[in-house]
Amino acid sequence: MLRATKALLSEVGYQRLSFEGIARRAGVSKATIYRWWPNKAALVIEALSGDVPLPPIQETGDLEADLRTAVRLTVELVSAMPTCLILPALLADVIEDPTGTGAFAELIEPRRASVVELLERARLEGRLPPDTDTSLMVDIYSGTVVYLAAVSREPPGEAVIDQVVSLLLHGRLPALKPSHVKEEAEPGDLPKAGAAAPSPLAPHASLVAHGTEERDAR
Repeated sequence: MLRATKALLSEVGYQRLSFEGIARRAGVSKATIYRWWPNKAALVIEALSGDVPLPPIQETGDLEADLRTAVRLTVELVSAMPTCLILPALLADVIEDPTGTGAFAELIEPRRASVVELLERARLEGRLPPDTDTSLMVDIYSGTVVYLAAVSREPPGEAVIDQVVSLLLHGRLPALKPSHVKEEAEPGDLPKAGAAAPSPLAPHASLVAHGTEERDAR
């Protein structure tokens, strides 16, 4: 049944996957499947659990390099076929059926826990601020990877990984590529050397001033 599920996932996708199709492929009855799994999400999670790559992170002592490795392994995990393609629909089913959240958590917890432990050691050794929420750090980069893979159907590249790690460890905001900046900004729009950049609140401030002038006139 698990082999049939994985095979059909690759052929028809998650949304078109059905217990009827799995039963036919596995040569069993639907009742047999329901005896083992309450719904499609639970069956798919178990079918994929054996294929989740969980290579250990070889810590180097370089926190930035180790975190980059952890993010890269998450990218490889989420982007693996058919995980990337079925993830949005699978998560939707898990959210609808709270009984599936535990199984999904078990699927990802080993990798998550190992990275939290890595970050906790860095925090206790003073390589991270003492009040760092290491669990949230993992959730932030995991959520970013899952979102990008699910929406764009392409794994985040090394440039994105570098920017996520830089944001988490150094607070550096992600920057546009130089080519994008040139495309979006016309030469005449760029401030002259030494000139103050326009405030993003300037349009709002002008509207407020205009309203004040009208009120004073009345």
